[in-house]
Amino acid sequence: MITKKTLFPLAALLLLPLTGCTGGAQVTDPAGDVPGSEKTATSPAQSNQVDCTRVLDSALNALGDEVDDDVLLAYAREDDGTWYVAAPVGENNVLSETVGLWTTTGDVESDEFDGTFESVNEDAQSSSTWPVSSDASAEQSDAGQQALSCIADAGETAR
Repeated sequence: MITKKTLFPLAALLLLPLTGCTGGAQVTDPAGDVPGSEKTATSPAQSNQVDCTRVLDSALNALGDEVDDDVLLAYAREDDGTWYVAAPVGENNVLSETVGLWTTTGDVESDEFDGTFESVNEDAQSSSTWPVSSDASAEQSDAGQQALSCIADAGETAR
């Protein structure tokens, strides 16, 4: 027969394994996901462990003004004053396999983005009216490839 005397020790014994649970998998500081955040976001699922900068709304809106579909997410990498910005475009948006790559010298981390973009890869050129980049090597740049991999990793995490 279960009484109060046996119920409390039994409950304590059952809860004991949970006392070490601290919610370690919970993201308590969503780096780069808060407007104005100066942190970079690196998803634990990213195999390349690249620090990706989440593009703030002001730059996202400027980019989206010349893109056929809504741009809801973009990550960027900076190299020598140029930002390489990758964003999924297409009908599935964030889950789209189509990822455009653009460059800008504007600050994508600023709340008041004042730059323009240039289309780097074919996906960017076919989905936006931004002019084509004059730098033929931009698509092969390390920063450009890293920005693209950040979007690919974010898509894998979302799937």
